[in-house]
Amino acid sequence: MSSFLGAVSFAGAAADLPGDIGSPPDEIGLRSCARFRAAHTVIAYRDHAVTPADQNRSRPCPAWGGQGWVCFTGRLDDRAVLADALDLEFAEGIADSLLACRALERWGEEGIARLLGEFALAAWHDGERRLIIAGDLLGSRTIYYCRRADMVLFSTTLRGLLASPHVSRALDECHIADFLARNCGDDDATFYRDIRKVIPGHGVVIEAERTRTIAGRRLDPDRRLRLKDDQAYVEAARELLDQAVADRLRAAGPVLISASSGLDSACIAVSAASRGVPVTLLTAVPDPGLPTVQVRGRYGDERPPVEALVAALPGLTAEFHPPPVDTDWSPDQLTSIAAGGIPSKIPFQMPWFGGVHRRAAALGASSILGGAFGNFFLSWDGIRGLQTLLCRGRLVPLARELVLGSHGHPRRFLGLVKRGLVHPLLGGRIRPLDLEGYSALDPQVVKDFAVIERLRQRGNSARFAFRGDSRQLRLHGLRRNRFWSADQLSVLRSLYGLQESMPLADPRLIDFCLAIPEDQFLRDGTDRYLARRLLRAAGVPAVITENRQRGYQHPEWFAHMSRIQPSLPAQIDRIRRSPTARRLIDLDRLDHIVAHWPRDAAEAERRKGEVRTLLNGALSAGTFIAWAEGTN
Repeated sequence: MSSFLGAVSFAGAAADLPGDIGSPPDEIGLRSCARFRAAHTVIAYRDHAVTPADQNRSRPCPAWGGQGWVCFTGRLDDRAVLADALDLEFAEGIADSLLACRALERWGEEGIARLLGEFALAAWHDGERRLIIAGDLLGSRTIYYCRRADMVLFSTTLRGLLASPHVSRALDECHIADFLARNCGDDDATFYRDIRKVIPGHGVVIEAERTRTIAGRRLDPDRRLRLKDDQAYVEAARELLDQAVADRLRAAGPVLISASSGLDSACIAVSAASRGVPVTLLTAVPDPGLPTVQVRGRYGDERPPVEALVAALPGLTAEFHPPPVDTDWSPDQLTSIAAGGIPSKIPFQMPWFGGVHRRAAALGASSILGGAFGNFFLSWDGIRGLQTLLCRGRLVPLARELVLGSHGHPRRFLGLVKRGLVHPLLGGRIRPLDLEGYSALDPQVVKDFAVIERLRQRGNSARFAFRGDSRQLRLHGLRRNRFWSADQLSVLRSLYGLQESMPLADPRLIDFCLAIPEDQFLRDGTDRYLARRLLRAAGVPAVITENRQRGYQHPEWFAHMSRIQPSLPAQIDRIRRSPTARRLIDLDRLDHIVAHWPRDAAEAERRKGEVRTLLNGALSAGTFIAWAEGTN
């Protein structure tokens, strides 16, 4: 099962539920909608095999001796361990949904913490009149829900709930303000006032008299691990990486990796190739013939390093895909907004990867592996470890790392001091001027919703200058980035029928990377020390392992924006029709940016914060508001 929408009644029977709760939205690869009715519940669902074992498991799984059911979508990992704990004879063909069902039967709501993977589920116990809904630790899937008197509606997608005639589309203006301020954090808010979502890594138990949140799978940031020597850390990291990748290779369809020239996708490629199955790297490259932005320390075309990786490792092939020629670069693209029921966090990101996603769908993939979250854990740069050296009074090693890491460049030396010492000790100062650099919030809204104070409370700032040590920062980065995961990945599934799976964010690998000493990530001036050693041992070429520059995704962004610049005034005028958008967004500022357009790509890059980030984000949010209110 891949997509479901359901309703439960605490007061009466299924016959008392509304005759039409709606249907899960149609998506690529999903079968026609089916319906399931039982005591007090009705469920509409669409099938799609996430793993081969799901082929014969479509209807909700009966549970508690026929007194309930479990709806499950996604994938479970560490299945043999779970089956053993359940006293089940494990077989590769056993469905993940059945394992999840048996876990809830055995341990009740505490069974949520036993589940590892990328999944969402809903479970109803008729005798206890209790609904349990849950999502995975990374937020790659979740459940949205709406409570109306004695009835609860729930869905794997926002669009599913919004399509129901019983759910209000009234907007949550505070949440929209947080979106425009990039104030991400772990909570259950959505863009809609009456719709909540399960916080990543948690569950929600809904009963007639109360609703409560329970903990699911947890990380262990207090664990510490010391191994016998440096090589042992590389071997342990490789073992966990292989385990995470192998679990994700159970997905139906070919093995595909959304690859860049960086360390993260190289780690995934190394592990996948070692499994002896064909692996295809799909790499997004710039639109040919368009001018690209030149930025010091970054490069736009990631083709050469990927080609070198393929040449070095057997079993790999690579394809390179520029954006499709029919790409809609307009920030007010209603197709994307309607697909997820949300505005786009980075409007240009998914269109630029459109060639990769279209190709993956054409190849029949249900999942594509990506390197998200890797730079917080396996490929962590270790710069925050400088603070640890200072706090422990190890001044000579600290000076050594600063000197070696700066390679004799004063600017890089000061940058290391700022990132590794100043920010952890003082934290980031959040001022209205900082917010104005990337957000188009109306100044009055900033005051009315106490946006600056809310940023401080969550530890967010324009420059991500988080106060705290290395482990705290990495966990903060995980929480901040997973905030949008379920929403954004839902759009990807809707438009292309794909799930982006993230092996470098596997909880087992995260726990390991949080537990090991800081000097495994920064040593003798070499950042990302662990990932570089792992790749060297696997035979990855130096063009990747020794690279200190970063790829620049969508370096031709200004050329694409300039194509649509003449249409931007009309887009802003359409947004003005919405009273809510007029109140929240400083539309006059958007007019000013469009009227004072950069002369060339170099000037655009200097003004990237307002031209790309601020303008695009505001237009996407404004169009979403107008769409949700029916004024667009």
